[in-house]
Amino acid sequence: MSLPKNNPNPSRRSFLATAAVAASAALVGLGARSARAAGANLPHLSESDPLAKSLGYQSKAKNVDKSKFPTYKPGERCGECRFFQGTPGQKSGYGGCQIFAGYSVDSDGWCASFNARS
Repeated sequence: MSLPKNNPNPSRRSFLATAAVAASAALVGLGARSARAAGANLPHLSESDPLAKSLGYQSKAKNVDKSKFPTYKPGERCGECRFFQGTPGQKSGYGGCQIFAGYSVDSDGWCASFNARS
């Protein structure tokens, strides 16, 4: 006895669902890797950029003016921020930033949009 044509084999359905999930996961992984690679090719953000100035961006977090930006806490830096698109926890170098689109920021930098990675 064969199964009706409108009732596909459950193992085939399972295979197709698994294949779709695997393909989606692969694409998400490639997207994150390409975002990091793209950040390396972006121009470095200047502290004199109007948006950078308004958010108090400093390429070295230790230079943050604590009287103007009292939310700054020692140890906060771009490499530890959820908006940083470089390698999480990156200690040196530059990476893209979701706040400063089109620029790369110093992983040792800081701005008022800092939001720690969870």
